[in-house]
Amino acid sequence: MKVVYNTCFGGFSISRECAEWLAARGNLECIKMLADKEFYGGLDETPRHDPTLVLALEELGSEVASGSCAKLALHTLSDNRYYIEEYDGNEGVIEPKAVKWIVV
Repeated sequence: MKVVYNTCFGGFSISRECAEWLAARGNLECIKMLADKEFYGGLDETPRHDPTLVLALEELGSEVASGSCAKLALHTLSDNRYYIEEYDGNEGVIEPKAVKWIVV
């Protein structure tokens, strides 16, 4: 399984072309987003591991799929759990194996 995340400062967002690609494949959030007067490109309801979102990045490429202040990338998961750590819009994908647990 793969996860989409942002690799630069500025914040996660998709381009209008990516939103149109996703909307054409039934993504309701993108359909609503494209109906708004002002396009913003943020995804709040679509999970980062959504197979169609992953496919959009693979087919369109990062340069086309990324929003104006984003540089999207894919992370391949080694397990079925992750969370996205963010600082000023720059993100990293954290998996359980990357956490050094303190056992008492």
